[in-house]
Amino acid sequence: MTQVSIESRLDEAFASPDVRDLTIPGDGVVAVILAYNEALRFPYFLEHYRALGISHFIVIDNNSADGTRAILSGCADVSVVGTEKAYRDYKSDWRQLICERYLEDRWVIFPDVDELFVYPGWPDRPIDELVRALDASDHRALFCPMVDMYPKGPLKDLKYRAGDSFLEASPYFDGTGYRYCPLKGSHRKRYKSPSRHLFGGTRERLFHQDAKRSATFLDRALLRRFFSITARAPETTAGRFVDHLLFKLVKDALPDTAAVQSKIPLIKWRSDFKFSGGVHGIDKQIRVAPEWGALLHFKYLDDFQSKVTEAIARKQHTDDAGHYRDYNTQMTRLMDEGLYTSQSVLFSGVRSLIDHGLLRDFGRFDRQG
Repeated sequence: MTQVSIESRLDEAFASPDVRDLTIPGDGVVAVILAYNEALRFPYFLEHYRALGISHFIVIDNNSADGTRAILSGCADVSVVGTEKAYRDYKSDWRQLICERYLEDRWVIFPDVDELFVYPGWPDRPIDELVRALDASDHRALFCPMVDMYPKGPLKDLKYRAGDSFLEASPYFDGTGYRYCPLKGSHRKRYKSPSRHLFGGTRERLFHQDAKRSATFLDRALLRRFFSITARAPETTAGRFVDHLLFKLVKDALPDTAAVQSKIPLIKWRSDFKFSGGVHGIDKQIRVAPEWGALLHFKYLDDFQSKVTEAIARKQHTDDAGHYRDYNTQMTRLMDEGLYTSQSVLFSGVRSLIDHGLLRDFGRFDRQG
């Protein structure tokens, strides 16, 4: 791909002069972020990622109207690329083209503004040490469950303000109800890394439970034995084939509209990588580290109801904002009762995630740090 063609593709995808000639530090991990109306979350989001040691932020601002641009414009470590192009048509292109133009063979993290990245050794170990350990073992990506975080009480009682800690506002998560298995359908063949994804948790508990048939004793036994959250993903072609055969036996007993609850947000970028729409997978088979980080997901803040209404009206997300329409069906319950149950777990650091299988640490990073 020639430099001229890259510039032409940038112009087509962004239709913005902001994307030309960005000034980015020559070392360190760079964050690439897509944003729309995130003034409430950006102050604490930036605080968290600066504490990790992120060297620079590239924010693709999709025509925000809530003061997001003003918050970011005074930040020396933030480059803002504004665009009015449609998110649903260009979200993958935006990330990929920025990386192809500026970040080839660099470690890049792709968080949403409602996600906080944590990993083995956090908060004491900076992210530069993490990626050095990944480089030393020749891994190009880190797998991360998306862990939905929520408060103890009704959402209507939240009093979150910009700059407050996300974790103090919403410190609880579901510690059970997850499975670790391949994708259904054609996406499994098209997007080869990672070979398995996480499903279940809060999203499935509240919104996605209908399956083609009821689970049998054999289904439950196979899920416990091969697809539990503590299972290991196959690494060989033969292992992946057997994994697929086993999964075919149980897939009809699983929710049919299950939302993927994992991403590979930390990647050493290569120009031939292509995302599966979001950051859930890429089309190349690459070495994904055996350790897991986690993305603590803070959708349930004060603006939850307005965000859902906005997303449904814009229709820029997958399936005409299908997941947001699911949220809307439960809106009264969530606002009046919340998400907390007697099985909810208080986040007290990465140890609490490790204890529930949502983060993996084999001590390898400590030996290489």
